[in-house]
Amino acid sequence: MSRKLLVSNNAGFKKNVPDLEFVKGSSFDVLVRVRDYVHQGWALLTHPLYGNLRPYQHPFRSIVIQSPVKEMEKFPIDAYSLNLIENALSVYRSCLDRLMLVSSLSDEMLEDYSCIDRELLKESLEKYSMIISVGE
Repeated sequence: MSRKLLVSNNAGFKKNVPDLEFVKGSSFDVLVRVRDYVHQGWALLTHPLYGNLRPYQHPFRSIVIQSPVKEMEKFPIDAYSLNLIENALSVYRSCLDRLMLVSSLSDEMLEDYSCIDRELLKESLEKYSMIISVGE
C-alpha cells in the first residue's frame, strides 16, 4: 500500500497532520525536498504552484506526495510529477532574490500566511484522509 506525506515548511500543520515532513527552511527548500522524493519514485498529489500566489507573495509551500506501492523496490520516476516540480523550481529560481522568508515576518503575519496555506490545502488533506481534528 502506498503512503501519503505532506511536505511543508508550515508549522501550522504539526498539530493535525500526522504524516508531515516539516522542512525547516524556505518554500524553495520544500520544492527541493519534494524533488528528491520524486527522484525516488514518489508522485505529486497536489500541484506545487497551488493557490495562484507568486513565490515572493507567500512564505509557505506545502505539497502532498504519494510513495510507490512497494517502497523497497526500484520504481521509475513519475515523468509528470518530475516535470511539474522542475517547472515550479524554475519559477522559484527566477525570483529567489525576492523570496518571502519566514524569518523576515512578524508572528501576526506568519499566522495569517499559515492560515491561508492551511485553507488552500484543507480540501486535499481531507480528500486523502490525512488530517485529524484537534479540539480547539
